[in-house]
Amino acid sequence: MSANAPLRSSTRLEASGTTAAWREDPRRPGAWILEVGGAEQSTLVPGQPRALVYEYLQRVAPALDAIGEPGAPLRVLHLGGGALSLPRYVQATRPGSEQLVIDLDAELMPFVLESFPLEAPELTRIVIGDVRSALPAPGTQAPYDVVLLDISLGPGSPERLLEAEYYRELLALLAPGGTLLVNVGDEQPLDVTRRLASQLSAQGTSVWVSAHQGIVDGRYHGNLILGASRRRWQREKLEALRLAGPHPAAVLVGIELEGLGKP
Repeated sequence: MSANAPLRSSTRLEASGTTAAWREDPRRPGAWILEVGGAEQSTLVPGQPRALVYEYLQRVAPALDAIGEPGAPLRVLHLGGGALSLPRYVQATRPGSEQLVIDLDAELMPFVLESFPLEAPELTRIVIGDVRSALPAPGTQAPYDVVLLDISLGPGSPERLLEAEYYRELLALLAPGGTLLVNVGDEQPLDVTRRLASQLSAQGTSVWVSAHQGIVDGRYHGNLILGASRRRWQREKLEALRLAGPHPAAVLVGIELEGLGKP
């Protein structure tokens, strides 16, 4: 094992009735894979918080970079914790950012943090709870610049996490110029993505989708990043997202979303 080996190799997660475990990444020297229930969930490269391994994270990162002034601190609400890849990225790229992480498994966060602590733990609060019922009440704290729903919503997700009222609750937590980012793990014909985009548009937000070109044109399944905000993102920012990749990349907005999933 390397010098950065986790202190414990596995732990039982009581809420989900499964096991979380670390294993060395055979493809990336020095990296560690977090598995939950035997499935690969996250990958960390210790000491390199900007090294985001998964393609969907590499699409979220430039969206985070584009919000507010470059490098300025943000208030970020993360719904879903995993190995805390995105909170670590925000800490590295936006020093001084205040973050709140909500995750269901009481055992997972201590298991992750004991081996791979956050650089500034005093600025990141972790709450154990459901990503809907544990939401802070609107008006009880400062609004967020970003609300990031990172639990890979898809066809098998609970209805309570797909209904319009949930997204009204999330939008209510945003600052006037804030952005909601949603990780959608969808299948063709992208019914979940279409449904969420329609619901968010009906609530008066400007909606865009960032994904692999082959997903948006109906050839593949995979993860899409859905963004929504009360203030329309400039075309230049959306084009910067597309140029940031990974490639081949597509960013759709407005009427372009009508072609989502169609060859």
